[in-house]
Amino acid sequence: MSTDPSASHTEEADTTPATMTSPQSPTDTEPSPLRTEAVSDEPATASSPKHLTRDDWVRIAIFGIPYASFFLLDIIPTSIFPASWNATLVNVILDSIFLVMALAFFGRKVLSAFSYLRRRPVRKIALLLGLWLLVTMTQGAIRLAIYGPNPPVAQNQQGVVSALSDSALGLTFAFFVAIGMPLVEEIFYRHILIGKLSPYAPTWLLGSISAFLFAYMHCHEWQDMTMYLPVGIILTLVYVKSGKNIAYSWLYHTLNNSIMVAVIFLVPTLPQST
Repeated sequence: MSTDPSASHTEEADTTPATMTSPQSPTDTEPSPLRTEAVSDEPATASSPKHLTRDDWVRIAIFGIPYASFFLLDIIPTSIFPASWNATLVNVILDSIFLVMALAFFGRKVLSAFSYLRRRPVRKIALLLGLWLLVTMTQGAIRLAIYGPNPPVAQNQQGVVSALSDSALGLTFAFFVAIGMPLVEEIFYRHILIGKLSPYAPTWLLGSISAFLFAYMHCHEWQDMTMYLPVGIILTLVYVKSGKNIAYSWLYHTLNNSIMVAVIFLVPTLPQST
């Protein structure tokens, strides 16, 4: 039995939506992609982060590999600097380099993240203060249980106290301890290790690695973990629970360090006796 191709084509054309609508009905002929555009404008959720681009990997490598080599893995020792330079000067130079790199590669992201404080800023800042008090009490309780009423001062804190007492560079180093290096560390340990790598591993795993590496970087002896692991855990929780907001975790970090610096300047004997 033969069929007429032209008849079949005409029947198909008659059943299409375009032929069933009248030219005088603009609402019927309006294309449907508008609904698709509305969906595409919705922000991506934290559970489905975007994979990194080649440019992302380049920025992470240029910033992250030198940072890890100096501060985490100790592959590149500070002894490459002239022996005549004191330790405070070396630290100021290194801190300056990494702060400039962090601002150049990730500064725009950090700046835009401060929009998180537009809603209920007082409540969010108060929460950080409460968390700081909670962590401080936890640190004190753990060290009291381990060492008794006279716990030793962590070696990293001893180095900070010594550097801040440097009359020539003490104030410059105080800026990096209180403000500059918290930004560098938050970008590396939170923004990169958790935020950027979250498409490739569960957040809980990345957060655990971040907290441990942060504490490990500050420790010279295993006992120092009692000081820095609680801080690393809270910083990770602040970052994740705020929707991976780098500005909010930086605010907690700089609050913690600024209080320490203020205590050292105002009561110089306190960090050495507690």
